Amino acid sequence: MREYKQLLDKGSHPFSHFILWITVLFFITAGVWAHYSTLDEVTRGNGKVIPSRQVQVVQNLEGGIVSEILIKEGDIVKRGEVLLRIDDTRFSASMRGSQLTSAGMEAKIARLTAEAHGKAFKLPRKLNRNRSKKELFMNERALTESRRQELQASIDVLKQQKSQKRHEITKLTARQEQLQHSYDLAQQELTIIKPLVNKGVMSEVELLRLQRETSTLKAELDSTRLSIPRLRAAITEAESKMEELSASFRTRALTELNEIKAELSHIDEEKRVLKDRVTRTAVRSPVKGTIKQIKITTIGGVVQPGMDLVEIVPLEDSLLIEAEIRPSDIAFLHPGQEAMVKFTAYDFSIFSGLKASLEHISADTIINERGEAFFLIRLRTERNYLRSEDKPLPIIAGMTVNIDILTGKKSLLDYLLKPIKKAQEQALRER
Repeated sequence: MREYKQLLDKGSHPFSHFILWITVLFFITAGVWAHYSTLDEVTRGNGKVIPSRQVQVVQNLEGGIVSEILIKEGDIVKRGEVLLRIDDTRFSASMRGSQLTSAGMEAKIARLTAEAHGKAFKLPRKLNRNRSKKELFMNERALTESRRQELQASIDVLKQQKSQKRHEITKLTARQEQLQHSYDLAQQELTIIKPLVNKGVMSEVELLRLQRETSTLKAELDSTRLSIPRLRAAITEAESKMEELSASFRTRALTELNEIKAELSHIDEEKRVLKDRVTRTAVRSPVKGTIKQIKITTIGGVVQPGMDLVEIVPLEDSLLIEAEIRPSDIAFLHPGQEAMVKFTAYDFSIFSGLKASLEHISADTIINERGEAFFLIRLRTERNYLRSEDKPLPIIAGMTVNIDILTGKKSLLDYLLKPIKKAQEQALRER
């Protein structure tokens, strides 16, 4: 008893107190750290990459003979890339014929426009690049010059006739004045002679001669007076004919112009159709994707109109992932949640994975071949390749994946206390 009392009086060693406080401080620090440190809660599942759209079937409307095949199965093609070519000889020949006809009509339109509006025929500035088209325009320019010369020749004839009639009017006017003067003198002479004949100083024969001469002058004067209006009418008619010729020339040109424009519109429509046919002889991919199957593999083979040529599995900028989730893990999932997709074909520790977003959750469970129930979900990735865009690792439909869906966060303390809480809830409840 005395020894025990001596031990109590002696007290504990100071180093023991230090160890005790260090231990207490450690547990307090660990508790605080565990309380504030958070860990991700994830739901895991397995799935695969599926096409985001249905397999695209490439066809050709007109068909024809295959002249070139540029792809093979498994190739990745871009949108608009040429897959194969169909011989375009028949369409190209028709296209060139339509283009030549169209060029000829354009040249005629240029000529008729110049003729209809009385303007000079001008060649287009860029005509030197097309020799055949330039030749057509040169021919039309020569034609319009010939037609204008013909018109001018007809007008010149009428102008000459008009000038001649005016000259005749001038002569007749002078002749009229001369005849009028002679007629007036004859009338005066007749007035003087009549009394002398009545008195018997002059013979009656002289009177008759003078009367006959006067009558002749009167008739010639009247004829001259009537000729002048007829000549003036002829001048007016010549002027009208000149105007009529010019108007008829322009009207005929305008009528032909309207007809040619209507024909050109029809030819342009036909040309667009032929151009579209020629363009379609280069069979292009409608989407970015992977060549799944080539239906025709023979150069020179005949393609029927509307025949299936190539099947393409679309590759978009993002991937669609289909995965299975156990019913026990579905409660905390909803569209919009973030996820990480890990591809089994690529080591996650080296190549990492792709971020994705949950898009769809099936309305009910589905039973698989093994008789297991699961929910089907779909996720869409942010991109369709691993690593950098310069050196991407391709991902194709059918690749299997593991997915981690972030459902929330928990502190480390909650994880540590979870078994205790679970045991506490189930305590004293056994049957």
